[in-house]
Amino acid sequence: MSGAREGRRETDLREWRTGEGKVLGARIPPPRDGHLSAAVPPGLGYEPPLRDPEVSDRFWTLPNVISLARIALIPVLVMSILVWDDPPLALWLLGALVVSDWLDGKIARLWNMRSTWGERLDPLADRLLVAAVPVAFAVAGYIPVWVVVILLVRDALLVGTMPVYRRRGIDPEVTYLGKAATFALFWSLPLLLAGYAGVPGGEGLMILGEACLYWGVGLYCWSGAIYLWQAWRIARSVPPRRGLSTSVEPPGGV
Repeated sequence: MSGAREGRRETDLREWRTGEGKVLGARIPPPRDGHLSAAVPPGLGYEPPLRDPEVSDRFWTLPNVISLARIALIPVLVMSILVWDDPPLALWLLGALVVSDWLDGKIARLWNMRSTWGERLDPLADRLLVAAVPVAFAVAGYIPVWVVVILLVRDALLVGTMPVYRRRGIDPEVTYLGKAATFALFWSLPLLLAGYAGVPGGEGLMILGEACLYWGVGLYCWSGAIYLWQAWRIARSVPPRRGLSTSVEPPGGV
């Protein structure tokens, strides 16, 4: 049994050194500067990737304004749920936030308005929305509190695995299971809110929303276990690269 494990370990290391395919589902960077090893050779510091010349440093662009508007609308959405107790208004606001999330990226790509500020503002708005809405729903009694606790604990555990990848120069690969979990959870919230807002067919929408919520939570936990197992295997099989930062950036879409 021990020999089989060592054989798998040697195979993983060989594929990592030669840049062949993937190791444990994670993308491995190709060999650099003619070196067979994907690690940074001794004496050479880590070289950050060159920035896309089409990405500007401008702050006041239309996509950035849309992202700022999204960030400003999130507290209004929370207040419409917790303070004003106005589900119809909350539903409209949530719809506007979802549409604007699609719109700012579309405009940035079509009109060549990508910027370094946009690369920060857009994910910031997404994370604030993903964090604020479930908590507001739980406080208002729309969803059970334990659902939010599970989501937060799962994400905190995955954030804790990020240094494993950062130290090895590897990007963790999002699984289809994780995408399915995010999709189910994403759609459960507006469906539940539509039920509370009293829209036509709201009772059926609420049942569908609850189904998406619980399926999403189950898939979220399942995918989280897979990500943890993958990080553990990477930590055992791939040695760290010298000179890489261990700073943590929360993953998205997992």
